[in-house]
Amino acid sequence: MIQRVADFTAYFASIRRRTLRFFQTLPPDKIDWSPQAGEFTCGDIIRHLAAAEQMFVGAVATGRWFYPGHARATHPTLPEALAYLEASHAIATALLAALDDALLTQPCVTLEGPAVPAWRLLMAMVEHEIHHRSQFAAYLTLLGVTPPQIYGLGVEDVIARATG
Repeated sequence: MIQRVADFTAYFASIRRRTLRFFQTLPPDKIDWSPQAGEFTCGDIIRHLAAAEQMFVGAVATGRWFYPGHARATHPTLPEALAYLEASHAIATALLAALDDALLTQPCVTLEGPAVPAWRLLMAMVEHEIHHRSQFAAYLTLLGVTPPQIYGLGVEDVIARATG
């Protein structure tokens, strides 16, 4: 259970830094690429995470759910999409910083089902981001781009260091 808002925001900032490393490896001309028609494009994933962060944090901070969308027209280029993600994160972090730690245990309305403590919604946001980061890593692989190592070492490096 999350007990302090500041601890969560520091944790989520580390999640976001790793996600950004994946997004920053995308060739800018592949922003509109998707593995098949009807799937999220690379840009859609970036814009979706920005919108979803606003949605989850808004639900915790205000008790209302609102998804602002991830339309290409709003931030069509890679630099614009990344700037939108960064700006959304700054706004969400500021909203969270204004909250009292006691709010984390208060029930929040979900989109369906029973209310859950606010900290659970924040952890759902983390899980959601990691899901889409993994999706993006698969996209990079399909594009022939080697995704970054999530913690700086590949499994081969870990094995070599642990056995050598």
